[in-house]
Amino acid sequence: MTVAAGRLGRALLGSYFAALVVFLYVPLVVLVVFSFDDSTIQTLPYSGFTTHWFRSAFSNGDLISAIERSAVIGALCALGATLLGLTTAVGLTARKLALRGVVTALVLLPLVVPYVVLAVGMLILLNSLGLHQALWAVLLGHVAVAVPYSILIILPRLRTLDEDIVDAARDLGASGFVAFRRITLPLIVPALFSSALIAFTISFDEFAIASFLVPAGKETYPVYVYAGARTPALEPQIIAIGAVVIVASLVIVTAAEALRLRAERRLTQA
Repeated sequence: MTVAAGRLGRALLGSYFAALVVFLYVPLVVLVVFSFDDSTIQTLPYSGFTTHWFRSAFSNGDLISAIERSAVIGALCALGATLLGLTTAVGLTARKLALRGVVTALVLLPLVVPYVVLAVGMLILLNSLGLHQALWAVLLGHVAVAVPYSILIILPRLRTLDEDIVDAARDLGASGFVAFRRITLPLIVPALFSSALIAFTISFDEFAIASFLVPAGKETYPVYVYAGARTPALEPQIIAIGAVVIVASLVIVTAAEALRLRAERRLTQA
């Protein structure tokens, strides 16, 4: 009976995983395939093979500028969210912390706040302060929503570290900062790397906050894609550059995972 249940469970789990992979990746494959379609209307049957839309996309200055803005904001978000996440995670691992549960709930609150609500709140705050929509406001919003993810990545890694190692360093005369920099920090590098990658991805793909806070003419990539998708003349270019983003993302994620695993092995061997 146990063997039968085990086989049934594995079959169901395998079927679920296969369906999940199809649901997630088939649309991406379709997007890449139609990026080479000669027709301006993406329908079957396939009209013909062309790379014209890629040349048009890369010659579109507004589209390339939107991608560059999203990349810069994403990189700054990755840095800021990881630093704030690291600082908060270190504080949450303190041996004596009053109201630990309340503090944890507050720092993780952006996970359950809808992005639209946060965007509207930030827009009202800017207007009440006499400020206007700006890219720095988009960056702050992205950092706010990315910090909880960074904490959830870094905090478990910190809790798995052996505190006796740090205590031994302190007993040998190292200050708290030196012990953290020479011992704790190298041991959590893979978690920091994963945190930065997740924060960059969240920022680069985020639409709701950016759509409320970007100034006119300074659209980020998701906002530009949303507007361009409703313009038939721009839709083939959007699809082409989307295919490039998909391939680049797969390469970056694969390389990042390889580097993370390499760092994990080096830390384990050490």
